[in-house]
Amino acid sequence: MSLNGYHGSENDILIEIENRIAWITFNRPEALNAFGPAQFHRLADLLDGVSVNPDVGVVVLTGNGRAFSAGGDVREFTKKGLVDTGVYALRAMTSIRSCRKPVIAMVNGIAVGGGNELVIAADLAIAARSARLGQAGTMIGACPVLGGTNVLPLQIGEKRAKQIVFFSEKVPAEQAFEWGWVNAVVDDADLKSTTREWAERLLALHPQSLQIAKAGSNVWWNYSYDTMVNGLDMIAMGVPAESVDEGRDAFLAKRPADYSPWH
Repeated sequence: MSLNGYHGSENDILIEIENRIAWITFNRPEALNAFGPAQFHRLADLLDGVSVNPDVGVVVLTGNGRAFSAGGDVREFTKKGLVDTGVYALRAMTSIRSCRKPVIAMVNGIAVGGGNELVIAADLAIAARSARLGQAGTMIGACPVLGGTNVLPLQIGEKRAKQIVFFSEKVPAEQAFEWGWVNAVVDDADLKSTTREWAERLLALHPQSLQIAKAGSNVWWNYSYDTMVNGLDMIAMGVPAESVDEGRDAFLAKRPADYSPWH
């Protein structure tokens, strides 16, 4: 699978439909389930497909291995790669919100950057006790404009969200639950069974009523959409390409980035 020069495989994201539950699994464990443009594109296509599939009533997003998703694939973060990743990520986030079926994030491990923004976009989120959630953009020359800067403040409060975004902080699942970031925290061994129970509860409810409830509850997301597009434009126009290279190289070398030339 190739997308405008970005490579991926259908195996990067798997789907299994079982008893009207679509389990969508991010399957790049060696890369902590990081996303490039090709992976976000496939996720959006899968979500758009299950949205109109009469054999699906609920969607679950999760990751294979020890991560839900580490977000954007930093290895592809040239300036162009960063912007392109954002464009395709916005399509995936929008597909979560426009999906006619409830979408549950089953947060099995670390959810950072764009991975955390997938959790923010999901209708419901259940986290394993070992999970951590947060952002990383300001460390590497990116910015979480697809949820972190606009929707997360609605979920946990403006000051808390700015702290997470400004300092690129990650918090334990229990803290995320107390703040309203996720709906529930369970022992790791109980994560899938609890998620299945929630999905089955949703399947027993009136489907059209759920669709209307979801559409109505999306009002704040819809209001935030223009700020997401504007945020991507600001990254494209306002972030020096060389600073993105420094952030990427520092991250991959596991050293502090030196942004002093751009102050």
